[in-house]
Amino acid sequence: MTPLADYHFHLERGPYTRDWLERFLAAGRARGVTEFGVTEHGHRFVEGLAVLDNPWVRSHHLLRLEEYAGFVGRMAAEGLPLRLGLEMDYVSGKEEEIRDFLSRAPFDFVLGSVHWLDGWGFDFVGDEACMAEWERRDRRQVFARYFELLAGAASSGLFDVIGHADLVKIMGLYPSPPWSDLAEPAIGAIAAAGVAVEVNTAGLRRPVGEMYPGEWLLRRFRELGVPVTVGSDAHEPEDCGRDFDRAVDLLWSCGYREYTVFRRRRRESRPLPRPKESSG
Repeated sequence: MTPLADYHFHLERGPYTRDWLERFLAAGRARGVTEFGVTEHGHRFVEGLAVLDNPWVRSHHLLRLEEYAGFVGRMAAEGLPLRLGLEMDYVSGKEEEIRDFLSRAPFDFVLGSVHWLDGWGFDFVGDEACMAEWERRDRRQVFARYFELLAGAASSGLFDVIGHADLVKIMGLYPSPPWSDLAEPAIGAIAAAGVAVEVNTAGLRRPVGEMYPGEWLLRRFRELGVPVTVGSDAHEPEDCGRDFDRAVDLLWSCGYREYTVFRRRRRESRPLPRPKESSG
């Protein structure tokens, strides 16, 4: 089988131990994954407070970045097929702070994501306050601001990959159509910046019920020659590599025949498995 790489999963709900890590790898291997990019959230670390600081962030156990980078480095040295990644929130006006944070560890790749719209965490599924804010806000303005920030992330030069590029659809709540025009600034910025986008299967496990990005958006990226990574966005071991068979189907239907991996922030292309070769 042509190998696949899962370039988006998180260890944050368990300890930094080989046993916890191996549980993710076992689930991924059973689904045809042979390389794993760990992407802890930047807000998990004390150093990340310079970028994103709010009560929700401070309510979580904050670690030192060196603990994370050191653990992944040790596990890779012991022979596990790991890459050191990071999922970093893009916060407009904090570009220098993000750059300083990224200089502190030898990352193989960095995902740039938007989870916060000017202080509002819009993706807290099941959270009453989050849903009340969705009901209060104009959805067209929400989508417009999200894609404006995503364009800023792509243009910043800070990131190798743009994570879940249409995450704003997570709740399945959309502006009145047509709204695809709102994404055009981000589409153009991503293509111009030469960054990759990820096909993220976690959307299948969220209220929206489809991958990020959706088919129409992924087709636009293919037309513009934007490379792709593949990620499960797993926070639990059983989700590592989940629905990669469906991701491969989508990628092939949109015209992709390669996907992307990274070494010390240098991009490499690999052949994409044929749909019949992948397993779920």
